[in-house]
Amino acid sequence: MNAAAAPEPAARVAGQEMRQVLRRTYSRAPFRSLGWQRPGSGNRAGHPPVTPPDPMIRNNAQAPLDPATDAALLLRRIGFGTLALVLPLAALVSRRAAVVLVPIGVALLLIATLIEEPRRFATAIREALFSLPGMILIGLIAWAALSLVWSPFPAAASEKAGNLLLAMVLGFAGYAALPERMRSSNLNLSPLGTASAGIFALGLITIAALRHAETPPGAVERGVSIILITAWPALAWLLSRERGLSALGLALIVALLALTRFEDGEAIAMLCGAVAFGAVTANRAVAAQAIATIIAGLMLFAPVLPFLLAPLVSALPDGSGGFAQMLSIWADVIRQSPVELITGHGLDMVVRGQMSGLLPQPAPATLLFETWYELGLVGAAAAAACLYFAIQAAGRMPGALAAGGVAAYTTAFALSVFGFAPLLPWWLMTLTAVVILFGAIARGQYRTDRPAVPLPTRAPRHTRPKAAPPPRP
Repeated sequence: MNAAAAPEPAARVAGQEMRQVLRRTYSRAPFRSLGWQRPGSGNRAGHPPVTPPDPMIRNNAQAPLDPATDAALLLRRIGFGTLALVLPLAALVSRRAAVVLVPIGVALLLIATLIEEPRRFATAIREALFSLPGMILIGLIAWAALSLVWSPFPAAASEKAGNLLLAMVLGFAGYAALPERMRSSNLNLSPLGTASAGIFALGLITIAALRHAETPPGAVERGVSIILITAWPALAWLLSRERGLSALGLALIVALLALTRFEDGEAIAMLCGAVAFGAVTANRAVAAQAIATIIAGLMLFAPVLPFLLAPLVSALPDGSGGFAQMLSIWADVIRQSPVELITGHGLDMVVRGQMSGLLPQPAPATLLFETWYELGLVGAAAAAACLYFAIQAAGRMPGALAAGGVAAYTTAFALSVFGFAPLLPWWLMTLTAVVILFGAIARGQYRTDRPAVPLPTRAPRHTRPKAAPPPRP
């Protein structure tokens, strides 16, 4: 019994000595400081007691958002999706898709902003209205409305004035309703909608070609035009996110669609936009200034074009064609009515004048002639100034948005010069949607660069702590 129990005190002493050695060795990082000691108790190394986690902190961190904020985020996503995703697809099956969907999308964006930040919307709309381009645009619309006084057809012209006013109001309201920071998940809807609609349009055109039937002019062709102009903000967003392969695929789809509309001049307009895109990418400041000057100059000095182009067109083999006749009609209008060259004949006078016989047919179907004939020098000067400042503002946008914005303005102006849908309601609504898309993409460029990693202030210690010497017996 005594012999068996003798080793027990020796083992106990050895265990105590081992615990003392371990305690001295790891005194700077004790095991109990890792969080497994009793709450409120200290440790032998002098460290403060570990406080147990407060359950209220975890509940507050996982608390749901405000229901009003959730509703605003949902409405904003639906509204932006209506403009970026639904509009290009619906335009292929409905002729009035843009006229219906753009006001709905802007209204949803406006409601979302009024719920979340009503004061910021008031400040933004005030800044937009009292800016120099905004005041010029308001003056242009006011002059167009004033031209109803001397217009021979005031009832029909009032409808066109209402369309211009509606487009301006929706543009200002939609741009001011955008949040300060736009989510990438919402902006991804723009290339998704444009690419999906482009593939769908190519399928419809291919099926119609295999059946040897013409595509419906009111739906598919108008939808293709909307896809072409909305492709620029989608490409700008993809390039700003450095998604080169996705941007290349979208560019191929848009190029194929543009080739299907070569006869209407849309392919040439997209080519002009591509040239502007490349020029701004190469040299932003010089290219934006040059393009803005050229477009504003064409609008301001348009009455000189028929006198300059008539000798060149007559020298061509088919100089007696319809184009030479239109130039001749334009020159005769300038000679016969010098007073109306200042004030204009009144809004919507080009269409109504040809229907009533006051204007010879075929009159030039271009935005340049329409602006000068209806609004005169005052309206043309205001339009030229508005285009100049708008293109300059687009050239100052960040990253690839500058090239995309200038290319969109160039494409839209080229289409209007070639006589494509000048100031029609669905085209005005489409341009309004494109402006809002570019504004939203500009608000989504706040995370383009990663933050720099801070350097350590002192070199890290890679040496392990040395064990203390064993206690002396």
